[in-house]
Amino acid sequence: MLNLDGQVALVTGAAGGIGNAVIRLLQQQGAVVAAVDLNPLDETLLIGSGVQRPVKSWICDVTKVEEVDRVCDKVRASLGPISILVNLAGGSGTRAAQTLSDTTDEIWEHVMSLNVTSVLRFCRAIAPSMSSAGYGRIINVSSTLRHGIYGAVGTLGARLPYITSKSALVGMTSQLAKDLGPFGITVNAVAPGLTLPGEEGAITKRFRALPQEAQDKLTGHIPAGRPADGNDIANAIAFLASPEAKYVSGQVLDISGGA
Repeated sequence: MLNLDGQVALVTGAAGGIGNAVIRLLQQQGAVVAAVDLNPLDETLLIGSGVQRPVKSWICDVTKVEEVDRVCDKVRASLGPISILVNLAGGSGTRAAQTLSDTTDEIWEHVMSLNVTSVLRFCRAIAPSMSSAGYGRIINVSSTLRHGIYGAVGTLGARLPYITSKSALVGMTSQLAKDLGPFGITVNAVAPGLTLPGEEGAITKRFRALPQEAQDKLTGHIPAGRPADGNDIANAIAFLASPEAKYVSGQVLDISGGA
């Protein structure tokens, strides 16, 4: 049992399958959760979690600085100081760009804003109050694809900006850990491999649409024998969000089933 009693956790990208799993687990460990997403939270997905405390949710476009600042102010006013920040919002964009020639400035800037700049904005908005309190946990979400890939990967939209952004998050995590460590704040990242958190998720749908041969190729190299699910990612995030992880900072934890 991780002791998160009374702590306020802000989770971005909360409406997706991984976000739902993170919310459930943080609640079960005692946290008060602020769910932030561009889409409304489907609270029926949380029924049966065994938690009586309701989730409070806010709509926010994380690519717009004024919306990030607004939602952070509203969470603090409603729930109190934020001690846990999970930067889960991100993605490879809605427009396919598999080659350098396909990668327009518009696609590049959107994916970088979604995956990197949004993290900067939330950290900038929340870290000062964590510093004043002398305590905080920041968890960013990178990817095992940060090292780059060879050949076609059917679950990615814009692959070059996505991979670049997930690599940049590692550098940001490392430097923030050094900058914020003296104030009692740890900063870490998790890096999921292929993850199918729910049948309604965009990545799951892209994966299911692939020919069986392509699906087998994506999963065949995973020693654990399966893709990750939302709970696999949530378990790692919950540990890094806990007081027990007080001496873990600046690290990237791959969650890839041994791949």
